[in-house]
Amino acid sequence: MTRASAIVAFYQRQARLIWEWRATRLSLVRRSLLTLLGSVLALKLITLISVDLVIDANGPLLVAAILLTILNGLARPILLWLLSPLPVLAVQIAGLLFEVALVAGLGRYVPGVHVGAGLAPIRDAVALTILNALFSELLRTADDRSYFGTQVRRLAAGGPKGQVPGYPGLLVVQIDGLSLPVLQEQMRAGRMPFLARLFRDKVLTLTPWFPLLPPVTPASQAGILHGNNDEIPGFRWYEKSTERLMVANTPADAAEIVRRRSNGTGFLADNGACIGNLVTGDAPRSYLTMATIGDSGREPGDERSLHGLFVSQMNYLRLAVLTVGEVFKELYQAERQRGAAIEPRMHRNLSYALERALTNVALRNLSTALVIEEMFGGTPAIYVDYTSYDAVAHHVGPERAEAVDSLAGIDQAISILAQAAEDAPRPYRIVVISDHGQSLGSTFRQRHGELLEDVVRSMLGETSATRWASERDDQSGAAAMFLAELGRGRGMRRAMIKRAADRSWRRAASRSEWAASAVSQASTRGSAPGPSTTGGDAKPAGTVLEPELGLVGCASGNLALLYFTFQPGRVSLEDLTARYPHLVDSLVAHPGVGIVVAHSSTEGPVVRSKTGRMRLSDGVVEGEDPLAPYGPHARAALARLDTFGNTGDLAIISPIDPVTGEVLSYEELVGSHGGLGGWQQEPFLMRPAEWELRSPTLVGAPAVYGELMGWLADLRSGTPRPNPAQPQSAHGNLAG
Repeated sequence: MTRASAIVAFYQRQARLIWEWRATRLSLVRRSLLTLLGSVLALKLITLISVDLVIDANGPLLVAAILLTILNGLARPILLWLLSPLPVLAVQIAGLLFEVALVAGLGRYVPGVHVGAGLAPIRDAVALTILNALFSELLRTADDRSYFGTQVRRLAAGGPKGQVPGYPGLLVVQIDGLSLPVLQEQMRAGRMPFLARLFRDKVLTLTPWFPLLPPVTPASQAGILHGNNDEIPGFRWYEKSTERLMVANTPADAAEIVRRRSNGTGFLADNGACIGNLVTGDAPRSYLTMATIGDSGREPGDERSLHGLFVSQMNYLRLAVLTVGEVFKELYQAERQRGAAIEPRMHRNLSYALERALTNVALRNLSTALVIEEMFGGTPAIYVDYTSYDAVAHHVGPERAEAVDSLAGIDQAISILAQAAEDAPRPYRIVVISDHGQSLGSTFRQRHGELLEDVVRSMLGETSATRWASERDDQSGAAAMFLAELGRGRGMRRAMIKRAADRSWRRAASRSEWAASAVSQASTRGSAPGPSTTGGDAKPAGTVLEPELGLVGCASGNLALLYFTFQPGRVSLEDLTARYPHLVDSLVAHPGVGIVVAHSSTEGPVVRSKTGRMRLSDGVVEGEDPLAPYGPHARAALARLDTFGNTGDLAIISPIDPVTGEVLSYEELVGSHGGLGGWQQEPFLMRPAEWELRSPTLVGAPAVYGELMGWLADLRSGTPRPNPAQPQSAHGNLAG
């Protein structure tokens, strides 16, 4: 093929991709007109503020704007292709130099356009680049398909890197915190049209699965990605043996979870990629992943992976515009919810607005760009977690408008990934999954005017003050996570960003330091003294510390774990009753407590409610069944939790309203998960319709790991197990 024919073929493919990545039939026309309008506005404004650029009339102004639009459109694909291996700063400098040449050319070849000599073209080109990008993004901020289409065209132009196997890869998309009932409702409501279309066309089929206890991201992801989620009793827990407060969404503790649960055979171990998760699945490449976010190194060349997001100046501005817009949207919606007196609700401040904006805009866009980059690298298995719905639902409720609106953006991101897979060097099959759901409900403090920990302290009959950290939700590290990911790799810009991320983590650690110290003091009362081994990054969100009593309490949604440190190891029900005779009876009688689980030295784990008692070992019930309101898997879930060496001496689950399905959260969150009751126990698995399940029911996250590993093996062997009957479960339809 000659050079000329290669260039022609290159532009033919680029034209095809531009056409295929249009949002609608008229979108290309609209996009071109808006781009031209942005150029006109930028040139006009520069003529008003600069003496070096003079345009005699509107005719030359329009001609200059048309030429800039056409030349930039023709040159951008080839520039991205040729310069993409270079550092991002070099790409942007090259783009600016090209803009300088265009500005100088306008003054020389377009009648009526006059450009000054010397540095004038450089100054005008800088101003033109900034203004043109700003106007373009203000006029078309929501054009996600065009935005990622540019990345796909660059990657497609570069061609595959090395030999790519012909069998399909597997892309698993996790929608964090989305329950099956909410998914069905929003597909019917039209907020998730892409997934709804795949389901109606029988491309994908829908199956529920049951996460047992606790239904939280670290436990679910450890099971799904590593096949083992033992000894993870909550989102946060305390370990007496090491005096360590564990909080899953901190780098040190997430890395410790991976160290304990990994055996080298994770779902992503064979050259897979992990994006946006807490644990790694043994992936050799991980991005935005809490367990590895503190790693300073990457594989050689991995720093180029962010070209898809920041290859041009417009992308910075686009993210900035969308992020600021999301902040104002949150502030307006929070005030609207307060004005309408919607209950239950919680206070939503500016700090949360910024976290929501980063999660709902920056992290979603960055995750999507990283997945596309990995697909064009031929990665055999990719697992990405979109966390925006979970973050918003915690603060507003799982069915509220603010939360379900974020699902539209996730649905569009999945549709973009599916389209990018069609142009990738290898085909991909897509599985969509959730790790848990969420249950709506007021907080314990809203309902009863005090914290559960204050109630426990008063029941113990002591007068010392209770210490606890301020509650923050699971997504509180979004800003630090985003900065840390951008700061990985080499170069001055990355070093500056990394320093900012490190300061953010240190601020979080300093807020936790006094609480971690209190844990150490509490744990050494009544036991042999020893040095504290608390994790340096431990965040005490939702954690109560009572050093005078030797009590540590950890909340995960409507599950509370109480650790009594007057003796090492597990405190039996008999020993606890001997020291505090009325404690368990008083807890059971409290209206904010549904059930209390303790371990008897003679009977094993026992469950008590206000009207009944159950021995978990054999299911013998006295009075009414205390687990009847909590679903068919409650007994198995609590029995398994009792086997963990680091579970609480007492486990408390809040009551569930039989009419509304609402629970009481022991954290300050109106959408919660971590215990039993409501939709928090109803995640889903959406898979290709022709793929059968190896297990008739999926109980526990490790069962999902088994399905994913089986499907991945089938793809490699080229013999996927058929599912000709395609039976639908009772949940597997849009009507619910």
